[in-house]
Amino acid sequence: MSDVPGPSSAPPFSLTKAAENYSRLCYLIVTVCSDLFRFVLMRYIEPANLRRELDKNKGKLQNIIKNNEKRQLLYPAPAGSSVKAQDLDLTLLYTILRNVCNIPQPQCKWGMTPQNSDVSMVACIERIRIQKNLISVHRSIGEIKDRDFQNIWQELKDNIVKIEEQLFGGDMFRRRVDELFICDLSKSEAQAYVEEFQCLRGKKDN
Repeated sequence: MSDVPGPSSAPPFSLTKAAENYSRLCYLIVTVCSDLFRFVLMRYIEPANLRRELDKNKGKLQNIIKNNEKRQLLYPAPAGSSVKAQDLDLTLLYTILRNVCNIPQPQCKWGMTPQNSDVSMVACIERIRIQKNLISVHRSIGEIKDRDFQNIWQELKDNIVKIEEQLFGGDMFRRRVDELFICDLSKSEAQAYVEEFQCLRGKKDN
């Protein structure tokens, strides 16, 4: 008899569908949506000028951002240390886009739900923020039902695609969204993306 063990009889780990839905949305927010916001930021502020623009708006941003850890990301010691968009999460990126970049306001102003007819880039940014907040509502249980998942995912995809079309064309972000929708999600990956998502400030960003 061979001493080589046969295949394990234990079933492979699988997330419940509702938990997978939540994890997959967290994955989308902390990767594709955050990267898209970084592209928008770089369109309005050249990477080499980011430190200067943050310093010019230090008083305003520190008044808005109450979380000390996030403040330190923007203003690390010693003063004047470099900051890269890649180091910033979606919440900080949104705050900078809204308060530093001089992007024209949507029809209903920043922080408000855009009108359906408003397809401007900034309205799409607001809708992504709103969907992120909807996902955050489920953080205590870590699950999202299929119907809610489908609705949130489609809303995020629609607005990601609209921003991409207006900024630089192509379909790189759309393809990434589609890949994330069907990719296998391991336990470790799911946990990592959920934890990263839950580090975003609070339940809602206003």
